Amino acid sequence: MAKNKPAERYIYVVGEEQTAILPETEQVFTFARAHLAAVDTEELRLVLASVFGRGQLFPGPETALTPLVHEFVRRAETYQEACTRTRKGRCTLVTAFRRLDGEISVQVSAVMPLQPGVVHPDRPEEFHTLLLDSLPAFQQAFIQEAYAADSRLVAIIKEATLHHINRRLD
Repeated sequence: MAKNKPAERYIYVVGEEQTAILPETEQVFTFARAHLAAVDTEELRLVLASVFGRGQLFPGPETALTPLVHEFVRRAETYQEACTRTRKGRCTLVTAFRRLDGEISVQVSAVMPLQPGVVHPDRPEEFHTLLLDSLPAFQQAFIQEAYAADSRLVAIIKEATLHHINRRLD
């Protein structure tokens, strides 16, 4: 009997200054839960805002950032709700965009369903296309706060709009 291939699961972090594509793994969630449970969620948010929203270097080995992202995702209500609905492939979107007040808003914006073979971590353009394709389904995640006119989010929304218009015209 052939074994089923495990579902593809990724965390895609999109910020003002940096992006990251991380494989989502239960081992990292377990490690993060054991070692980062005492860290306040707001502290996790501040680190992610500094790294992805402001482009600052992470104070430690780069590999230490992966459990931090996993722990932030694990605590998010958006992620928890999605996990109860499906065990299939998914791409969790974490965003770090500049608000109107200049601060960086960090949130788990969406958990996008993912079909096998649609994206590969070595091809970031596929994750960007997934974001553009999926944005209409979760655009309400961005109405809670006012974002800066020069935020990368505004550019992504414009790009997604054109992306969908062009698809309809084709």
